[in-house]
Amino acid sequence: MGNRIRALLVDDDESVAELTATYLRRVADDIEPVYETVPSNALDRVTGDERIDCVVSDYDMPRTNGLEFLDAVRDVEPDLPFVLFTGKGSEEIASEAISAGVTDYLQKGTGTDQYEVLANRVENAVAQHRAEREAAEANEQVRRIFERITDAFYALDEDWEITYVNRQAAAFTDYDRRELVGRDIRSVFGDRKAETFYESFERAFDSQRPVTVECESVLQDDTWLEVRVYPSEDGLSVYFRDVSERKRAQMELRETKRKIQALHEVATRAVACATAQDVYDLAVEAAEEILAFDLCAVDEVVDGELVPQAVSKGVPTDGYYATTSVDAERNLAARAYRTGESVVVRDVRATDLVPAETGYRSALTVPFGASGVFQAVSDEPDAFDADDRELAELLTTHLAEALSRVESERELRAERDRFAALFENLPNAAVRYDLRGDDPIGASVNPAFEEVFGWSADEIVGESVDDFILPDDRRDVGRSINRRVTVGERIEGVEVHRTTRDGGRDFLLHTAPVQEGDTEAFAVYVDITEQKERERTLARQNERLEEFASVVSHDLRNPLNVAQGRFEMLAEGTESPHVAPLRRALDRMDALVENLLELARYGSVVEDPDAVDLRAVAEEAWSTVDTGSATLDCRTDFAVEADEPRLRQLLENLFRNAVQHGGPDATVEVGPLGDSAGGDSVESPPAGFYVEDDGPGVREDDRGRIFDHGFTTAEEGTGFGLAIVADVADTHGWNVRLGRSTARTSGADGTGARFEFSGVTVRER
Repeated sequence: MGNRIRALLVDDDESVAELTATYLRRVADDIEPVYETVPSNALDRVTGDERIDCVVSDYDMPRTNGLEFLDAVRDVEPDLPFVLFTGKGSEEIASEAISAGVTDYLQKGTGTDQYEVLANRVENAVAQHRAEREAAEANEQVRRIFERITDAFYALDEDWEITYVNRQAAAFTDYDRRELVGRDIRSVFGDRKAETFYESFERAFDSQRPVTVECESVLQDDTWLEVRVYPSEDGLSVYFRDVSERKRAQMELRETKRKIQALHEVATRAVACATAQDVYDLAVEAAEEILAFDLCAVDEVVDGELVPQAVSKGVPTDGYYATTSVDAERNLAARAYRTGESVVVRDVRATDLVPAETGYRSALTVPFGASGVFQAVSDEPDAFDADDRELAELLTTHLAEALSRVESERELRAERDRFAALFENLPNAAVRYDLRGDDPIGASVNPAFEEVFGWSADEIVGESVDDFILPDDRRDVGRSINRRVTVGERIEGVEVHRTTRDGGRDFLLHTAPVQEGDTEAFAVYVDITEQKERERTLARQNERLEEFASVVSHDLRNPLNVAQGRFEMLAEGTESPHVAPLRRALDRMDALVENLLELARYGSVVEDPDAVDLRAVAEEAWSTVDTGSATLDCRTDFAVEADEPRLRQLLENLFRNAVQHGGPDATVEVGPLGDSAGGDSVESPPAGFYVEDDGPGVREDDRGRIFDHGFTTAEEGTGFGLAIVADVADTHGWNVRLGRSTARTSGADGTGARFEFSGVTVRER
């Protein structure tokens, strides 16, 4: 019933009405005629629950005529198709009928051919009515979509005048939405520096290709926008969103991860320290180079005095005390040493502290194990925050362990005594235990452990520590760590989840055996719950991004599917030069929607990468791409830290690009990236990987635009394939560049495309 036409025949002569209905059924399978001989009854059927697609009415009827009945129908259904089918014909009646708004006019004749003409007129009238109704519904649906999307949106005509603006876009201006429509966008931006916006508009309109830019807002200070410009022949559609928080969060997250990784590397460098002085110097060096502290020092406790052992070069000789009693009441370093707690002072002048130099305004003080204090100062207030404190604590934790090792090599017994003090005063939870098989039996715990985990030493000592703090679903992981400690392996900064009396918390776990070959070991838990919560918050933001992609997929693809379905129906019975262009336009819209969804899905930062076998992922990606008789040569034997689905998408796009441009017999090679330019043979761990083909390569004029959103050299391309490659690399924190092909892959002429990915964390396979 969905596409059938229910036609209501109105004729006072029942035999004529029945005959017309009979012939309409014969000549048109899609017309289902019903008839009425009384106009008032026919009007009831129009206004009732019954679906009527078209009215076919006689002219001469008792007490009324066809045009009067038309007026009655138009009062209740203004757009319902109405065909006047009458035996009384004249130019006057035809003119009056057209003026009255009939959809079509047909004079009754003799013979059966008239019913074929009538059926055709009914079908055409209903088809036009349905098309107009669907177009109106589609326009309304598009309007609702623009109102529901979270992006700000406005449309410009070819003269850059605003033709539509949604609430989000209007909120960025000082104008009401109604005031904006009809304004030149340049008058809205005013005299502000908007060259980037204008250039993107001109580039999109001139090239008739989408343009995406990230730039600072000209209407709101300290705001970054992602602007996407989609051109048409008569104007532009501009979407933009505030990405300030995302940019700041990405930068902060990457910077924090970089610092944490660098601090872990400092712990490795500390192994080479032969003396305590080496450790102190390394602490100051790392604080300056990694944490960007300009003025810092390490004080060691000697006979009850804090004695400077390492000082930044920028600290003047009168900028620190020669010695300080650990009992000094108004000295920050002494106070931090006594309490064993890190302290951030935002403004020294707001406290009772006496700084070493009157110009110092803020300070960060962190106990350096049990042997001293690390301190950083600044001439500016509020120079340090909680993140600086956590990173400084991580640095001092690493180097305190190194200092302990140095002291143990000097005097084993003295080291044991000193380490006991360190154990008690360590600001992080620590436990000493003895491994009996896979069970760590508690020997002692420090106060921080009792405070953080909530169990006392009396409860822990003599029992399996894992029974208290290890969640049931992590027993296997815990046993694996215990086995590694048993064979003397040091666990450095592994993220773990542990149970406390108050619930689960996240930690960085550091373990170390007391001495080689011994079953006694220590575990230090650095509480990173707040940091992990921030990461989970970012993950929830990424989930919202995925939800947004799903909503857009549903709201955009549904009307597109409807348009494609209607097109297929239209194309079957239409021989028009417009059919092929319309098919290409619908196909391109479908490709653009799919690529936009990929950009949304893969645009969030990779938070928790896994070690992924590059060869296995490359072979899987190759199997999912239509590569014809092309050849894959995978020369990798290592893993990379990555999100596997995104890495697979990256490789699929590169393989598809290589075969598209290089032909079905192309050769594609994946291999390790060497440290030196152009060198792929690596003896040390590779710096990344490359993907190379023997196709025609990239023209010099196009090399700078190859990763731009919307740029393509293929006639049917969307311009998003390599843009997605760049975005996926960026979400991993990798660098991607278009290199020069090697002779091995491309032949002597050096053609071919080579994509190099550096900044990749490489692991053993």
